[in-house]
Amino acid sequence: MASEIGTTSAQRIVELRAEVRRYQARYGTLEGMDDVLRAESALAARQRRYDWLVEEAERIARQMPAAESEVERLEDWMEFCLADVIARTQKAHAEGWSPVPVMGYRLWAVTPEGLNGVRMTWPGRTMVATCRLRSGDDEVPHTDGGCGRLGCGVYAAKSVDRLLHEFDLDGIGDVAVGLVALTGKVVEHETGYRGAMATVVALAAELDTHLLVTSDPTHIERVFAHPAVIEAEPEVEEPRQRLLQMEAYVEQQARRSAPWTLASNSG
Repeated sequence: MASEIGTTSAQRIVELRAEVRRYQARYGTLEGMDDVLRAESALAARQRRYDWLVEEAERIARQMPAAESEVERLEDWMEFCLADVIARTQKAHAEGWSPVPVMGYRLWAVTPEGLNGVRMTWPGRTMVATCRLRSGDDEVPHTDGGCGRLGCGVYAAKSVDRLLHEFDLDGIGDVAVGLVALTGKVVEHETGYRGAMATVVALAAELDTHLLVTSDPTHIERVFAHPAVIEAEPEVEEPRQRLLQMEAYVEQQARRSAPWTLASNSG
C-alpha cells in the first residue's frame, strides 16, 4: 500500500509547492527551480522504493505463519531422524533402548508432593518400568504372564477420552493429563500400551482453579518436581471447562507429533 514518508513533511511540501506555483504565475521563471526539480525527482524515486518495500514487508508478513509452521514440522522431522539414527545404532550394538516413540495418554493425581500415577509418584517427566516380581530382567514389559494378569510396564491409553471416563475424576481431585512417548519394548493391548519407558511430551494440569498447558520439557519437569508452579497459571473456574481444555490440548499435541512418529507398535 503506497504511502508518503513523514505525513507532516508531506503536507508541508504540498503547501510549499502551492506557494511556488503562485510565485511562478506572478513572476514567471524562478531562481533555484532546477534544484527543486532535482529534489522532486529524487523524492519520487525514493517514494517508489519505499512503497515497494512496504508491499514486500506485507507480503512477507502474510507468509510468516506458514513458514513458521513448516520450520516446526521440519524440526520435528529432524528430531525423528536423529532419534532414528540413535535407535539403529543402539540396536546394532545391542544397547537395548529405542527412543522412537509410540504415543499414548496418561492421567495423574496432582498433589502437593508430586504427580501420582496409579501405583507411585512419578520422579519426573520420564518413568522407567520395573517388574516387582522379576527384578533385574531387561525384557520389561513381560508378555509371558509371569508377572500377573495386568503385567509390568508403564501404561498409556490409546484414547484420552476413554482414559478420562475410566477414572472417577471427582474422587481423584486435581488431575493432570499428558501425552507420553513410550520407548524401548512396547506391548500393545486393545485400549492401550505397556512400555519399558515413558516420557511426557505434553502436559495439561490443574490445581484448584488454575490450568497449565505446556510441551516445554523444562516446564514439564518443573511441574513434576513442584506442582505448586501451576498456581502461577491462569484460572478457569468451571471444572468441566478445564477438563475440556485439557483434553483438547493433549489431543492437539498428539496430532502435531503424529507425522513424525512410527506407526509400528514397538520401539
